[in-house]
Amino acid sequence: MGPGPPGGGRGSGRDRGRRGGVPRRGGGPPAVAREGGVRAVDLVTVTDLHRPRERADVHAALLAGAMPLAGGTALHGERHEHLAGLVDLVDLGWPDLEVLPDGDLRAAATASLRTVLDHPLTAPIRPFLHDTFSCLLASWKIWSRGTWGGNLCAALPAGAGTAAACTLGAVAEIWTPNGDTRTVPAAGFVNGPGTTVLAPGEVLRALRIPASSLTARYAVRRNSLVPSGRSASLVTGRLDPGGRCTLVVTAAVPAPEVLTWAVPPSPAEATEAVRALPHWYSDPQGDPRWRRHVAGLAAAAVTAELATTLAATRGEETR
Repeated sequence: MGPGPPGGGRGSGRDRGRRGGVPRRGGGPPAVAREGGVRAVDLVTVTDLHRPRERADVHAALLAGAMPLAGGTALHGERHEHLAGLVDLVDLGWPDLEVLPDGDLRAAATASLRTVLDHPLTAPIRPFLHDTFSCLLASWKIWSRGTWGGNLCAALPAGAGTAAACTLGAVAEIWTPNGDTRTVPAAGFVNGPGTTVLAPGEVLRALRIPASSLTARYAVRRNSLVPSGRSASLVTGRLDPGGRCTLVVTAAVPAPEVLTWAVPPSPAEATEAVRALPHWYSDPQGDPRWRRHVAGLAAAAVTAELATTLAATRGEETR
């Protein structure tokens, strides 16, 4: 936030719990180690929970220093020493998923990953979503609470929700304080570990998935130092009906890297292109040189699988 039920940033449950006067979602207090008598996830400085009735209330609270709250799984995952307020986005009642007039699919930023995965509208891409979301290091509680939008906003290099959005060619819809909505490709939403393109007062409203991505084919390869550890390299691929191929590298790099070809490259070409990327991430999950190596191998495996899929599809069309 290894494999297991999907989970990400913030979930969409509407129930409330309170500990020490701090608003929190979920039933009981999370089981985490204490630090000096205070739980690491306690938001001990929070004094205000804003319940917006309209869009302007959200922007006003954010500009005043509040942070957005839906499920709160990312919010409670680290200390926020100077956070005084939260603004509850769930109260706005955004539809979890909806089909737009042009056939695109829109997923609200407050929709939990479990909801996205199980929703009838995502049936065509459910295997891909399952394989990708399962790369998140999360408990079953995070599966039901974490949101796709929250996973993007957390901007973790190993954020599998980010990988899924980039691979699908999704577009982030962002509400701005002046009342406008601007769009940013998901591939450009995260610009580094813990940082996004969101400006002060802005909030992620939804992810828009192109209709064409619902008929594409996908492949996923993940590497970690241990079987159930955090992803050290995640390479995902999309093959469009016309043959266009997209590879996305996450976890091994500071921010998502997207590579495209008019037709699927050979495994050797994919490996070379991935290993030519300029920046590789370094943390306890893996040395940058090792990550570069395994990401190249994963790219070869992904493109080989997609090429096999393309050949099989064309064979069926000629029968």
